[in-house]
Amino acid sequence: MNKHVVIIGTGNVGTALARGFSARGDRVVFASRAPQGEAARQALDAVPGSAAGTLAETLTAADIVCLAVPGSALEAVLAEIAPVVPVGTLVIDATNPLDFSQGAPRLALGFSDSAGEAVQRRLPAARVVKAFNSIGAGLFVRPAFTGGAPDMFIAGNDSAAKDEVAAILRDFGWRGAIDVGAIDASRLLEPLAMLWIDYGVRRGHWTHGFSLLGQAA
Repeated sequence: MNKHVVIIGTGNVGTALARGFSARGDRVVFASRAPQGEAARQALDAVPGSAAGTLAETLTAADIVCLAVPGSALEAVLAEIAPVVPVGTLVIDATNPLDFSQGAPRLALGFSDSAGEAVQRRLPAARVVKAFNSIGAGLFVRPAFTGGAPDMFIAGNDSAAKDEVAAILRDFGWRGAIDVGAIDASRLLEPLAMLWIDYGVRRGHWTHGFSLLGQAA
């Protein structure tokens, strides 16, 4: 059954997710504070058949919500959407809490908290799954490497929600998902994203990913 997917974020991450869901046959809507603005227009052009609207008007009918905003904008977005996200909605958190104040990116959270946990706290009735945060947006759909297939790591409190995200990943061309535990395991996945970013910065190479070898059945 086709889903009503709301993408919060009109940048590279949001647009890449939108392409994947659109290819599945889902109805894709970009939620934006400026649905008539240039960023929204570019996102709509990149995903034919998609639509755009304000946060309030798009979220009430959502089956799936994807958070694809910069970490610095996450708290403000959560404050705005918390009253309107339907109970039980699957929320895919693709954000990373990055701090650019010193120039090169570094993690703004770690050890005792994570962006994934912050999302679940602010949206307690939603089913939050951390995913898509540890690889570049250009590799979200049909990832292919000469060295083999990458793995996507996910975390969340709701088993059924994680199963749904694993199915989405398979539709996107992944082998599935590596479930690393409850939402507090985002404390592991967000530093993994920092490793992906640091490798790219040091080498000027952005087509790399992670794979878990010797997986248990």
